[in-house]
Amino acid sequence: MNLIPKRTFAKSCVAAALLAASTWPLHALAQNEIVVGAVVPITGPLASIGLPGYNALKLAQDDINAAGGINGKKLRIAFEDTTASNSGAVNAYVKLVKQYNPPFIFTSSLSTQVLATEPEIAKAKIPTMTAGGAMAIEARKNPYIFRTRPADVLGAGALAWGITESLKKSKPGILYTQDEYGTGAANALEELLKKAGVTVVAKEAFNPRDNDFSAQLLSAKNKGADVLVTFNYNRDGALLLKQRKSLGIDLPLVSGTGMASPGTLDLVEADDVTKMLVAADTVLGEDVSPASVGFVRRYVITYKMRPDSFGASYYDGAMMLAEGLRKVGPDPEKLRAYLAGVKNFKGVARTYTTDAATGNMAHSVNMAVFRAGSKELKSIAVYPK
Repeated sequence: MNLIPKRTFAKSCVAAALLAASTWPLHALAQNEIVVGAVVPITGPLASIGLPGYNALKLAQDDINAAGGINGKKLRIAFEDTTASNSGAVNAYVKLVKQYNPPFIFTSSLSTQVLATEPEIAKAKIPTMTAGGAMAIEARKNPYIFRTRPADVLGAGALAWGITESLKKSKPGILYTQDEYGTGAANALEELLKKAGVTVVAKEAFNPRDNDFSAQLLSAKNKGADVLVTFNYNRDGALLLKQRKSLGIDLPLVSGTGMASPGTLDLVEADDVTKMLVAADTVLGEDVSPASVGFVRRYVITYKMRPDSFGASYYDGAMMLAEGLRKVGPDPEKLRAYLAGVKNFKGVARTYTTDAATGNMAHSVNMAVFRAGSKELKSIAVYPK
């Protein structure tokens, strides 16, 4: 029988040990920390959309660790860049799962990226949290997806209330980005308005990467619209606002929270947001709680910009996660069950209660206007009343 020389045998043992170690989940190698994942747009044309969540998660990580971490262990959020594509989001999610096998993952606020990643979420069986609002996410009935922002159907209800009750308008024209988010929200709003006896006089789609929206704006005006409704992202929203003003279209505008995000507001002037009503999810600060005031202050000091509802929802999600990790540990199934049972969790954006059937954790929308001569929101109502 051939015997392996002692030196060769020793080398082979070391190699085997290194190979085995390389296949262990990396979070298991660091005994003093718990690693969770986050896939957000960090680079590319959609980076401004991912920035609020990216910043807020880093701030939450620091706050959690400054308060003692997770039962004495540090929380580390490992980030992967989704870039600007759905395939980038899928690849980022798969990479996190393979590299860390984390007990929890935050995912993009872009509904198209969430929907593209959903089959991998179902396969991994890792609780995953998003700020994406598309109704198609809920329709997948994936028990591992939790949403910390109001679903678009709730936002549509708030917009319908704003059009008919607050502004007293009866001939809306809808301009929307032609993807799962924009199309779903526009259709939901049209259906709600129809039930209220209001007919949409114009529905104009656009590509979010377009530069000229004058055709859609003029078409809605020429069809007799007495109010404009937009479903947009940051860059296209800013262009819509500026072109609305340059065309002399003086119609009031009603929009979702995208128009109130820093990524949009940084591209416009205060006079671009006049005569505008926003379904803003929440108006951070004193309208919510002293904790919300503190969050805004720390965010501004750290990042030299104001946070928005997207960032705040990710911060709150991280705080809910931390509480779950302290109570049930880093077991994905126990964490999923914990998050499904969340009731009356007070965050900096709102109070959260999970609807276990849908994964929706936010159930109200704050209607707001911009204070005169500024880009600062002022709450006027909470929907539903």
